[in-house]
Amino acid sequence: MDSFSDKVVITFHSHYDANKQKRKLEDNALKASLIPVPRSLSSSCGTALVMDEHDFDTSLLITTIEGAFVFKEGRWSGLPKV
Repeated sequence: MDSFSDKVVITFHSHYDANKQKRKLEDNALKASLIPVPRSLSSSCGTALVMDEHDFDTSLLITTIEGAFVFKEGRWSGLPKV
């Protein structure tokens, strides 16, 4: 889990939405990678995005995200979507 330090993981209801979000971030010059969803976060869709926490901007999120999470002090914490 330490590989998620200083990262935000964004989960989705569908693979389509994960790809759509990745394109939107890239259009705004932000780097994001598609990864398998950590099972402790969701079982809805098998694809999530991971990006640097300092680049995370809720105004760039599409409305169909399931959740956004950071890994701090040994546990996942949800971030506000709005």
